[in-house]
Amino acid sequence: MKNDTQLRPQVNPQVNPQVELREKIISYCRVPHSRKEIAAYCGFKDAKNFASKHLNALIKQGILEMTIPDKPRSSKQKYILVLKKD
Repeated sequence: MKNDTQLRPQVNPQVNPQVELREKIISYCRVPHSRKEIAAYCGFKDAKNFASKHLNALIKQGILEMTIPDKPRSSKQKYILVLKKD
């Protein structure tokens, strides 16, 4: 018979790092930062790929917003945490 540790389901090892990355981005974006700054802070070299995979998802979820929403490709574009209004 197997012991208890062998009977426990394995947790997907990718879930925790994704959650940690999300939290890292959220805490860093309490003040505006460019996608290049955010990518570098999180250890990524390709800011464009990083933005398409991570920043865009947070924007769609309403967690981050662009500082210049009418010009998403602006060289001065930055991202900031959306503050909830109660």
